[in-house]
Order: sequence, then C-alpha cells, then structure tokens
Amino acid sequence: MSDAEARIALAKLIESRMAELGVERAGFMRRTGFTQESTFTCYLRGFSNLQLWQVPSVAKILQLNERDILLMCLRQSYDDWVMELFQRHIRPRRRRKR
Repeated sequence: MSDAEARIALAKLIESRMAELGVERAGFMRRTGFTQESTFTCYLRGFSNLQLWQVPSVAKILQLNERDILLMCLRQSYDDWVMELFQRHIRPRRRRKR
C-alpha cells in the first residue's frame, strides 16, 4: 500500500526545489531515470512513487540531504511503525574527533 500524502509531499518538494534552483525539467528527468514526460507528470501529481534507486540522483541534483530524501521515499510505502524502525537505524553519521 502506498501513502498518498507522503508521495505528494515528496513530489511537491522536488517540484519546488527544481523551480528554486532553476533545474530544467528535461535534464532532471534524464538524470533521474524518468523516461517519459507523462511518467514524470504523473509522479509530480502524486500518482506514483519515487523509486529508491532514484534517491541519490535526486538529492545530488536538488542539493538536498540524501538521508532525508531516502526517509521521505520510504514513507511512501511504509506505515508509522516501520518508519520509526528505519529512523532508529538510519542516523546521520557522526563526525570523528581528530
């Protein structure tokens, strides 16, 4: 089962960040694996999920934290209990003291 609110929240973040940075739609689609305009439009409208394999590219292009995008992507498919489990185990890296 997929969470429509999570899908829409992530799609809106991506769309607004693209506008903010002036990222061209065609270039973004090509670099993130969207092969058809209609597929990307459906994604932006919240009809489909961002795929896990797309997370690194999306985060890099839009200058966003990859961990945050990963958690938002997982939220599309998992309930609160599972998300709490993920969040306990997907933590930011600690910086080593030198």
